[in-house]
Amino acid sequence: MARNRAEEAPQSLNVFRVGELFEPFAPWKRDERGKQVYVKLTRTEEVAYLYVGHEFSVRADVQQALMRLVNDGWTVEGELQVSFDGRSEPGTDPYVYQDPLALELGRGLLPLADPQNGTPLVAKLEQMREEIARESGLVIPSVRVADNLSLEPQQYLLRIKDAPVAVCDIFLDRLLVLAPLEQLGTLEGWTTHDPVHRMPAKWIETSLKEKAEGMGCLILGPLAVMMAHVKSMILSACPELLGLQETHDLISRLRKTHPVVIEDFLSNRDSLRKVRRVLQSLLSERVAIRDLVTILETCGENLEGLERTEQVAEQCRQQLARQICSTFLNSEGVLRGLALGPVSEAAFQSAIEPSDRGPVLVLSRDEVDEFLTALKKAREAHGHPNVLFTDPPTRPFVQRVVARAFPDLGVLSTSELVQGIKVEVCGQVEAFVGNREPEDGLA
Repeated sequence: MARNRAEEAPQSLNVFRVGELFEPFAPWKRDERGKQVYVKLTRTEEVAYLYVGHEFSVRADVQQALMRLVNDGWTVEGELQVSFDGRSEPGTDPYVYQDPLALELGRGLLPLADPQNGTPLVAKLEQMREEIARESGLVIPSVRVADNLSLEPQQYLLRIKDAPVAVCDIFLDRLLVLAPLEQLGTLEGWTTHDPVHRMPAKWIETSLKEKAEGMGCLILGPLAVMMAHVKSMILSACPELLGLQETHDLISRLRKTHPVVIEDFLSNRDSLRKVRRVLQSLLSERVAIRDLVTILETCGENLEGLERTEQVAEQCRQQLARQICSTFLNSEGVLRGLALGPVSEAAFQSAIEPSDRGPVLVLSRDEVDEFLTALKKAREAHGHPNVLFTDPPTRPFVQRVVARAFPDLGVLSTSELVQGIKVEVCGQVEAFVGNREPEDGLA
């Protein structure tokens, strides 16, 4: 891209296709700051941008140019602002750093990001970032919003570190109703599933809203559906969003209030990397890292053994027990869950074997499937409790087995149950585990 920018002609209007470069309007020299405003245009599969200057104003020449373009078959999609702050030069930095989070919209969803509609999506994304920060303790980067005309008009696509992780349909002129199949059968609409919990659902016309409310159905607007889905996917990705630099920045916030706690980690990159792995381990189980002081103090007490990430993470869980338990309380303030039965408990403990990488669980695929089937039946029989209680030695291994099949299930050890919280064991999970085959084992 050009390094020397010719002086802008105030009345000159230029239309650019994607990928084209017009040197007089190429910004971003090092230390240069400013803003450029474009009007986005589409025609069939073509995309172009009308450059209108540093501020959007309804000048006569702009109006005339837009009228000519509309007469030529172009559609005006909205205003686009490009800001540059002198910190990077296009053509270099984008190849080594990309936006970690990006949300791409099909043509039919562009009104959600249209300034003329108040950009409701942008406000919701900022609200979602605040919610994730409160729930996880991790401040995620901003979500970049862009159009993607290769998507179906009603689709959106979430990218995390440039990799597509979720695609879903929403309809701006309809509402999503969640209810049992019997109730959904009485409503006209398009059958689907809630993208977060995979519950049966239907997209209904807005005229049926009162009928659905009268039946006691849960009703969600299209933007609420998108936000719940995007939030769920980002929460799942929090461990990979916590890089080494993000870990350093997170710990640095305690520099003024807890300098003694953080000095061992900020001054030693090796310790910083090990702490990052502990934080990632906690985030992978949806354990909030808000109480960073307690986590760092626990890590500091185990500096020589920090490479044993799982053991240190388990000790952190012990110190965060009250916080962990509180996240699973039901509306009545009760911690309700299933208990791992004695036969299964003994089978898991006997399947833990030492290795060069530390203890590993050796179970055959059939044994794992048998246990997951028993767990599924027990949850269905007792109203889908969201907690499974185990003995402390087996907790991390049971968690590893159930994580993918039951991502909403928390696995708590009995040593993590704190005084003052009412615990209700509503049933047991018991599966007979037969002869194991180490060659088919799971580490």
